Amino acid sequence: MKKVILVLLTLVPVLAGYLINTTLLVPVVGMLLFYILPLAVLIFWFWLGIQYSKTNWGVIPSILIGSATGIVSLALYLWQFVVQDSETRNLAIAGLSQMYSTATPIYLTARLAALFETQPNYIGRTTATALQVISLILMIAVFTAGFFWGKNARRRKSYM
Repeated sequence: MKKVILVLLTLVPVLAGYLINTTLLVPVVGMLLFYILPLAVLIFWFWLGIQYSKTNWGVIPSILIGSATGIVSLALYLWQFVVQDSETRNLAIAGLSQMYSTATPIYLTARLAALFETQPNYIGRTTATALQVISLILMIAVFTAGFFWGKNARRRKSYM
């Protein structure tokens, strides 16, 4: 697969997150996409890691390039929600920065993110920021697992 296409495929989580956010209020369809699409994105992300393993890029460059969208999303999120205040926040950038993490199964990671809050049973800015970081770590882990799965599969095939 061409490297340009591989780089463009790293935008899939942002598009999936946008689709989830825009359909969330649609009865039945929104909740169905909320639960199923993040799992499909994780499977796709694993597959994309396998595709990156077939390139001549090294391990670190592949993981960085594959995770660049998530890293940029986290940087934009931190800029908009930690550095900026509510008066200077750009709503378009703030919304776009959350699309990547929306494409991960929040229903599996939200409890972990809530552990970073100082008050029990409270979800605030700390929880939201932790959720962004946990989502990025999850996606990097899935991508890396796919990458090494692909590398090992090629090695196993060459031994036969």
